[in-house]
Amino acid sequence: MHLDKDQLPEIENWLLDHQIIAGNEPVISAEKAGEGNMNYTLRVKTTERSLILKQARPYVEKYPTIPAPIERADMEAAFFAATSSWERVGGMLPKSLYFSPEDHLQVIEDLGEGTDFTAYYAQKEALPESDLAHLLVFLRTLHQQSRETPSATNFQNRAMRELNHFHIFDFPFQQENGLNLEAIQPGLQSLAERTIFSHPTLRTKTLALGQIYLADGDTLLHGDFFPGSWLRTRRGVFVIDPEFCFRGTPAFDLGVCLAHLCFCGMTWSAALDCFNTHYGEFDAAACQDFAAVEILRRFFGVAQLPLDMGIPEKETLTRLAMEQLGLELEL
Repeated sequence: MHLDKDQLPEIENWLLDHQIIAGNEPVISAEKAGEGNMNYTLRVKTTERSLILKQARPYVEKYPTIPAPIERADMEAAFFAATSSWERVGGMLPKSLYFSPEDHLQVIEDLGEGTDFTAYYAQKEALPESDLAHLLVFLRTLHQQSRETPSATNFQNRAMRELNHFHIFDFPFQQENGLNLEAIQPGLQSLAERTIFSHPTLRTKTLALGQIYLADGDTLLHGDFFPGSWLRTRRGVFVIDPEFCFRGTPAFDLGVCLAHLCFCGMTWSAALDCFNTHYGEFDAAACQDFAAVEILRRFFGVAQLPLDMGIPEKETLTRLAMEQLGLELEL
């Protein structure tokens, strides 16, 4: 089935055929659920309940010209299956109710009306430490438990990693990549010219970090641990969208998180202190290197964020990131 919010009879027949709903439970509405980039996701309501239907397609839903591996749906379903029973992990994940490999379509419990954490990018209020503590305990437990628990899935997720590798570690640092930074924000191209493109060795450094990202490891990562994957509901804080999951180095999840805490207004040192308190021991050097690349790729790559930052603020963080990578810039 090709999921389409305007095709209620087709959705209802699919749910009936897969015994997810009964014959006396008609579908009454379908609407877009959230602002996710990768997949086509609907909130489907019947007369009895509400369900989330999430379908992977062979492209990025927000950027249809960018191909994306359709097998990401299989990886996300496997992540839910492997981790749902893990204490302090499964309770912060929505329940996977059904997965159709042939349709690349998941049925997931609807957590109710909620909001992700991207509002904190506006820096009007601090991200509550109690929420961050829960998220870091989730991450710590996921990492630890996965090293101790055998899984039927290898979680290499190779095709998704190669897509991510290109857009994180390579494309933003190609000076002639064709991306119109000035159209994104006036002054952004000039900032790129005097910072990331003024150091020809930067791309060498990012590609080297990219090889660490591509290397298989023994730890299951969420793979996209940032405010868009954190959801606050009446039932508490949840973590969603683990389609980028893979077995690798824990420093990647932490580095992505560190970068986005900076985007939310937390200082670099305060975020590291929070990691030490709520996550525990970690590879601080690798974490900070990955955070530096995440900052740069979000400013100068395709996957832009709703940041309320002017060029001066972006320049400050760009300089911080490049110093972390060992590249000093002229004042």
